[in-house]
Amino acid sequence: METSNFDTLFLDRDGVINKKLDGKYIRNWGEFTFIPNVLSSISKLSGLFNRMIIITNQQGIGKGLMSEDNLLFLHQKMLNEIEQAGGKINKIYFCPHLETDNCNCRKPKIGMIEEAIQDFPFININKSYLIGDSPSDIKAGERAGLKTIKVDNNFTLNNWAKQILAY
Repeated sequence: METSNFDTLFLDRDGVINKKLDGKYIRNWGEFTFIPNVLSSISKLSGLFNRMIIITNQQGIGKGLMSEDNLLFLHQKMLNEIEQAGGKINKIYFCPHLETDNCNCRKPKIGMIEEAIQDFPFININKSYLIGDSPSDIKAGERAGLKTIKVDNNFTLNNWAKQILAY
C-alpha cells in the first residue's frame, strides 16, 4: 500500500530541465544547457516520486529542423547526465507534430499523458504533478487531472524541489 503523497512527476523539458533558446529550437547536444541546479533537483525528486516522466512538444522535427534520431540522441545524452547525477527518468514522450497538424499528443492536449498512463497503469493521477513553463503545459496537466506547477526564470524546478523536500 502506497503511503506517499507523491506518485508520478511529469516534467516538460525546455524551460524546466534545460534553458530555452530565444526564438530557436534546440537541435543538438551542443545547444542543450541544463538549468542551474536542475540535476541535483531531479536526483532528489527521484527519491520522492515513484516515477518521473518527461513530456515535451518538439515541433522542430515537424518543421524539418532536426530529425527524430537527432532528438533521441540528445535525449540519451540528457538521460546519461541525469543518471550520473543520481536521478532517474522512467520515460520520455515527445510530440514531433506541428501545431497545425491537430494531433492528440501536442500539449495542451493530453495524448502524451494518456500514453504514459497506458504504459504505467499504476499511475495515481490524484498524487501526480506536472511541472511546466508554458500555459499549454499547465492546461494539459489540468485537463488530465494533475496538480500543476508553473516554473519560470525566477521560480525554477530547484525552487519547487526545495519547498516540497523542505531542505
